[in-house]
Amino acid sequence: MEIMNFSQAIQSVFSKATKLEGRAPRSEYWYWVLFTFIVQMFTILPVILVAMLIPQRDVWAILPFLIAAGSIWVFLWITRITVTVRRYHDQGMSGWMFFIGFIPAVGGLLEIIFMLQPSQPGSNKFGVQYLGK
Repeated sequence: MEIMNFSQAIQSVFSKATKLEGRAPRSEYWYWVLFTFIVQMFTILPVILVAMLIPQRDVWAILPFLIAAGSIWVFLWITRITVTVRRYHDQGMSGWMFFIGFIPAVGGLLEIIFMLQPSQPGSNKFGVQYLGK
């Protein structure tokens, strides 16, 4: 079993940003989680800095930064859904398992446990296993 490196994983997710079919190996999923965390930190930083530096009466000055950050976050949210669905497919499960994350109190933990599971070896009904290049 081969592992995607960081740049391969990010490129793979961007190339399949709206595609729910296919499979995503563990490395692709977890590198994408890391990438989105980094991007989200860098998009919220300008919002925080502007909010700290502007006088309270000029609160509307923060709006363009909020719109930019919100737009980026929506795109990252959509790609997070698609890569999560493909990750479930990689284990031979239905993409509808994505909704397990919405179960109060335990859903997030269950999703993490599923995302840590190894790929189903060989081919399954969602495609062939990623074996590197």
